Amino acid sequence: MSTTPTPPEQSTALGADDFRAVFGHFASGVTVITTELEGEPFGTTASAVSSLSLDPPMMLVCLNRSSSTHDALVKAKHYAINILAAEQADVAARFGRKGADKFAGTPYRISSNGLPLIDGALATIECEISDTATGGTHTIFIGRALRASARAGDPLAYYRGRMDRLERTVEAETDAAVRSWILRRPVPAGTAIDVSRLAAALDTGPSFVYNALVRLGAQGLVERNQSGAFTPTSITAEFVDNLYAARQAIEIGVIEGYLEHAPGDALEHITELGVALAELPTDTSAELDAFLEANLDFHCAIIGLAGSRQLTAQFRQLSIAPLWRDTYASDMWKKQMGHPLIQRLTEALSARDAPSSRSIIQSQAEFIRNAARAVIEQRGGAM
Repeated sequence: MSTTPTPPEQSTALGADDFRAVFGHFASGVTVITTELEGEPFGTTASAVSSLSLDPPMMLVCLNRSSSTHDALVKAKHYAINILAAEQADVAARFGRKGADKFAGTPYRISSNGLPLIDGALATIECEISDTATGGTHTIFIGRALRASARAGDPLAYYRGRMDRLERTVEAETDAAVRSWILRRPVPAGTAIDVSRLAAALDTGPSFVYNALVRLGAQGLVERNQSGAFTPTSITAEFVDNLYAARQAIEIGVIEGYLEHAPGDALEHITELGVALAELPTDTSAELDAFLEANLDFHCAIIGLAGSRQLTAQFRQLSIAPLWRDTYASDMWKKQMGHPLIQRLTEALSARDAPSSRSIIQSQAEFIRNAARAVIEQRGGAM
């Protein structure tokens, strides 16, 4: 049987953002690669790690050549792979940043091979570098495994930009996608949601969508009709006032309780996010979506000063930004209240100025509430 060959597709350059978005669908473990050089420990978060051979046992890790840990590995000729446990997302975040004292506040021990091993890691593999190769911006370190140990537990997984237990990363991804879909109002309030069709559109399982709708019901964004189907609820001015009052209370509470003594690297991270956010354009639909997501990440980083993943997750769930895309796109937001407020808040946080930070957040929340009320009134009092 003969077949007609498929014409080759026209070759186009694959951009870094597109590649990252597609490859993010590959779930991987999260590790911290460590070494020690002249008595100083080095470490960086990495997910590009793989077993290479069983006989002899060999591993490979890929590190960006701009990393100080990369340079230390080149000189030390040894490295340890610390496979993180599900509860060590904070460790992954700390070692993923540049320029900070990553080992400060991270319990670890030095092995008999002279390598830093992070306490609480699910597994550790100590390697001696036997070969290297280069690829793009990274060096591939091929190591012969010298020693390995593991304990019972769940691994920390990385999936589409999120770190958590693998099942929870899929749940979180689905929750965010369903929530965004509801807030964009593709179906009117009171209209039954087809769970199977929505699951197919979001490329996930119906059970994940169903569970997401159950959780959104607890937040008041969906409800069940007489036949048991989920339907979007109407968004009223009272609902918006209560929601933004809760967001404001959480954010101000964190600032008043934690800003003064926040770690320097955490404030540096918030400053980086704020500076980048204030420069983002919002002229096109895609740019606006990117801005709204980056804005939420910026405020969640502030909540992260409390050191509670649960509080950060709760704050993230209180966002209904997709509902106000028209408001954010207005000249009033861009020129008068939006980007200038972000810059002022970033500067106040960097200076550990809690009173100014609180005042700016109050102004920002009041502006959003007023703008939301105007949108709701234009649409008859509910959305």
